[in-house]
Amino acid sequence: MSSSWVWRKKLLRFLIAVILASGFAVYLWPRLEYHHVTTETISNITITSDVECEPDFDLLRRLDVRKLTKYTRREMIAVPSSNDALPMKQTLNIPLFEQKPSSRQDYLATDQSQDDCLIPHAVAVQVPKPPKNVDASHIDFGVATTLDRLNDSLDAFQHWAGYTRTRIFALVEPDSRLPEVQAKADSLGVNLYVTESDEEYQRRYFSLISHLADNMRPQTRWSCVIDDDTFFLSMSALVKALSAYDDTQPMYIGGLSESIPQIGAFGLMGFGGAGVFLSRPLLQQISQPEIFDACQNMDFTGDRRISLCVYQHTPTRLTIDHRLHQLDIMGDVSGFFESGRPPPLSVHHWKSWFHMDMAKVSVVSELCGDDCLLRQWQFADGYILTNGISIIKYSTPVDPNDRTMELTWEGQNGAVHESYLHEMGPLRPKDWDKISYLLEESVVDGNNVRQWYVHRNPEKGDEIFEVIWRAG
Repeated sequence: MSSSWVWRKKLLRFLIAVILASGFAVYLWPRLEYHHVTTETISNITITSDVECEPDFDLLRRLDVRKLTKYTRREMIAVPSSNDALPMKQTLNIPLFEQKPSSRQDYLATDQSQDDCLIPHAVAVQVPKPPKNVDASHIDFGVATTLDRLNDSLDAFQHWAGYTRTRIFALVEPDSRLPEVQAKADSLGVNLYVTESDEEYQRRYFSLISHLADNMRPQTRWSCVIDDDTFFLSMSALVKALSAYDDTQPMYIGGLSESIPQIGAFGLMGFGGAGVFLSRPLLQQISQPEIFDACQNMDFTGDRRISLCVYQHTPTRLTIDHRLHQLDIMGDVSGFFESGRPPPLSVHHWKSWFHMDMAKVSVVSELCGDDCLLRQWQFADGYILTNGISIIKYSTPVDPNDRTMELTWEGQNGAVHESYLHEMGPLRPKDWDKISYLLEESVVDGNNVRQWYVHRNPEKGDEIFEVIWRAG
């Protein structure tokens, strides 16, 4: 066989290989380009090519995102409903995460810009009509704290106390910066009255009893002792709840600890972080000088001193309101907030035993009202938005009618599953494999509210889901 024939045969094979390879590349080129992943590092923040919009690096720094692998933005429209019995959980027949087109041609055929992370279809959901401005001038609150902690609490206080005509009386250690804090409270619409006191903290705490009694006005019907991290989700809901009790009689209303060991350690009492409510007649009784002085000299501390003062010197006993939550739980408390049950009246420990910034959680209420908080919408792809808290997807689907609460938190003092049933009701084990995007930032932006939910992954990088709320 001549060398020229061998050469022509090799050339033919080469050309056939080139044609096949070219056809294969042309067929797959759109998919390969669409799924190609590169990274770019700007300002020490790594952005992968899956992020199809220009990120806000100031936001990423605030969120402490070092590597961003996905950014999704979606609009939600809050439509007020005339249904007074609107369920807390609603099911939607659309996915939260819309699927991307499978090819470049299909991708470019959509209305979505390649550089935009916005899912083009807004989601309209029903929410309760926001309540009218509530008048809470018949309720006074008292808190013993430091000026720094009081200042840090004002943004949260604004949610439930701002422009409601309620009053907050604070006993703090002497501090020259008091006028600055007072000015901030005034700007937030919070009726704050600060008194400086040299008393030791436990004595100052119980002194709230006489201080609240001395400052009662004719319309005062309830006085409440709180901690500086007590948070009420809705003042209108609180006013409605208190209206069910007879404030003309001596009444001591509070919530128990969720943990039986805590009750064993401190007694059967209204735990102060949940809010301890005293009717006007009861406050008048225990603020009488002879009773107040005897109670002030008790060895017991804080809210326990209040309870024992009531038990020792009056026939009144605790009325438990299970909607007032001390939240003696630690770590991951997502199961409590994601339960889909009616919202609590109060929560506590949100910036100490666990971290759930209630001031940021409540921002969306500026647009759709207090009853919009913690509402749930389950999407067709299994994701559940708990408004102001999280976006999650369970590893195993949970029946929408399931009444159990996921036990995600940690206890102390030997608390076990049974330790929480008296307050939390039916529980189920923690889903260790659920996907979670947790709320980490929320702001009012003109007529809209923007929320940022973040899914953390130390190895692969973080994902952000931004929800833009607008009124319908």
